[in-house]
Amino acid sequence: MTFGPTKPNRPNQTKGNRSSPPGDNQVPGREAKSQPPAPPRREWISYMMAGILFAGAMMILAAVSGWLGYQDGQQQQYGQATVTMEAYLAAQLVQAIEDVTNENYALAEERLTYILSEKPGYKPAMDLLVDIGMVMNVTATPTSVPASPTPSPTRDTRPAEEMYSAALALVSQGQWNIALDTLANLRQSNPGYNIVEVDGLIFVSLRNRGIQKILNKDLEGGIYDFLLAEQFGPLDGETENYRNWARLYLLGNAFWGAYPEQAAYYYGQLVSAAPSITDASGVSAFYRYWASLLQMAENSAKEEKWCEASDGMVHVLGTWDQAYVYPTATFVYEKCLLGTPSITPTPTITSTFDATLGGPSDTPPAGGPSSTPTPTSTSTPDTVQDTPTFTPTFTPSPTTDPSP
Repeated sequence: MTFGPTKPNRPNQTKGNRSSPPGDNQVPGREAKSQPPAPPRREWISYMMAGILFAGAMMILAAVSGWLGYQDGQQQQYGQATVTMEAYLAAQLVQAIEDVTNENYALAEERLTYILSEKPGYKPAMDLLVDIGMVMNVTATPTSVPASPTPSPTRDTRPAEEMYSAALALVSQGQWNIALDTLANLRQSNPGYNIVEVDGLIFVSLRNRGIQKILNKDLEGGIYDFLLAEQFGPLDGETENYRNWARLYLLGNAFWGAYPEQAAYYYGQLVSAAPSITDASGVSAFYRYWASLLQMAENSAKEEKWCEASDGMVHVLGTWDQAYVYPTATFVYEKCLLGTPSITPTPTITSTFDATLGGPSDTPPAGGPSSTPTPTSTSTPDTVQDTPTFTPTFTPSPTTDPSP
């Protein structure tokens, strides 16, 4: 017989063996009250600070990189400009040499003058300019054509020993021209006689004659003798000094009167070493230096650069104190003071400035006497206003040369 589906019987369990899930026998909420709450997590703050520091470091790195790049670019630009200028001056020097080769001395001199204005003390240009000056001086002096052929000098027929002894005596006496003529005859008549000794006598004669020419105001001739002497031996230090002094003087002459700044640069190097050196004009290097300084100050005054002119006049008077310069020096000094505004202006200064610009009024002031002084026709500003326009002229006086 079928009773249908039956439900399995649950085995009996004792109350003590009955397992219960944890917390079933506890009061709800008691465990939460017994444990403290967990602190909130702050990892996101650390991440944010790290991001900010990283971004700041990147910005600083970018700024430093940009600054270094800018400095490098500036240096490259300056270096490129310098190299370009040097290349241009070198090209001008090459063209000047070509002009000399083609006997176009005027154009070559102009190129060399420009090179030295941009790069003072450039030795190749200095030497070439001196050589051009010598050639131009020789070319400018025409040689008269003799009506009849000039007879050649009588050949010296003395024996070689006698001519050599005579040359020794002439050198010891300082007769450089006659000694050189005697040595030339000896070398022509007997080329193999005492070659080393004869070369030494020629060197000494040319060297000493060159110094003598420079001391006698023939600077170009002295430089030429030094050039010939170098074919027989190296020049000593004293001779090099004389040659450099002569070259500096001639370079100053190339700028004399037209470019006083450059002229003063070259003459100024002679003031302490050879102030009395001069050429055929008789004007010493010291006076030309002083006159160039004066011309520079006067040029500043013509351009109404009063303070610059005043400083130049101080330099002029400090180099050589001359009474006739004082009026000009005082004038530019006062103009410099008037043109420089005072830090704490007073009413007196203001009224004087107004009177200088407009002059005193012909209409008397209205009202009674005033406590504020009013400029009159006898005031100092009228005297300044009536002063004619300052137009200094450059007129050096070689006769007052102070150099020994």
